[in-house]
Amino acid sequence: MTFLSILFALIAEQYKPVEKDHWIRRASQSWLDFIVRNIDTGAERSGRLACLAAFIPPVLLVLAVHIILLATQPVLAFLWSILVVYLFLGFRQFSHPFTAIHEALLERDLDEARRLLSEWQGAGVNTETMSESEVIRLALERAIVGSHRHVFGVIFWFMVPLGPAGVVLYRLADLASERWPSQASVSLGQAARAFFHMIDYLPTRLTAIGFAIVGNFEDAIYGWRFHLRKWGNELEAVILAAGAGAIGVRLGSPLPEPDSDEALRMAEAGEPPIIDLGAEASVRSMRSAVGLVWRAVILWLVLIALMTISVWLG
Repeated sequence: MTFLSILFALIAEQYKPVEKDHWIRRASQSWLDFIVRNIDTGAERSGRLACLAAFIPPVLLVLAVHIILLATQPVLAFLWSILVVYLFLGFRQFSHPFTAIHEALLERDLDEARRLLSEWQGAGVNTETMSESEVIRLALERAIVGSHRHVFGVIFWFMVPLGPAGVVLYRLADLASERWPSQASVSLGQAARAFFHMIDYLPTRLTAIGFAIVGNFEDAIYGWRFHLRKWGNELEAVILAAGAGAIGVRLGSPLPEPDSDEALRMAEAGEPPIIDLGAEASVRSMRSAVGLVWRAVILWLVLIALMTISVWLG
């Protein structure tokens, strides 16, 4: 059932995408804002309490419905799983703007690509003076992280015993880690980020391994080992470093040159210098990224199908 639920949800999302302004996303945002207004006091304890209040009731509700349906109407439980995965998947939330930017660049319309990227990134990012390579690089980074947050992370948490409730937990925690730091107290923002870091630690690394398997394995592992310092967010750094190596493109800021003492130490120890790998970001890199994500999706589906078959045979 797990394999079919994910497959049908992916198919439904391609035909009827769940956009950023979908009612389920608005309801999730309203729920998180309600928690902030009523629980956030700025104290460290209130941050942890707000996380519990925000995540436990929706998760228990979805889990209770799933258990009741499994016990009484297994077919409805199957449909319930498809519905929850479909509503919280959001594949098109990153693929649609990425495709639009790709098409604009294919038509040599850099200004339109900058405008689309600005809408996708939101406030705080000035794209007006970006070169084509910079636009592509930023779009690639956003798409690679988005593929994990909206697809691979969701699939992982659907496969744990919580089932559809795990999907709700993951997506709410992800949304809270993005929304609360800018709208709530410092303690609440830190609590949300710490909680999401905890539940996304393993899925992030599984996504990176998936990228390595379906892409350039050696470069993906090299990037994972040595290029994490390019990005400040540890979770995103793992995905981006492995993803960049897998498609053979340079992402993130250039690696800093080692100081004289570090260079001398590395020379004495016989350690090779750490270098940037891959080519400059180009339109071709965007096509490679699309292929990488779809190959990784197929890999996950094949593995889930094999596990499902082994359970049936067992």
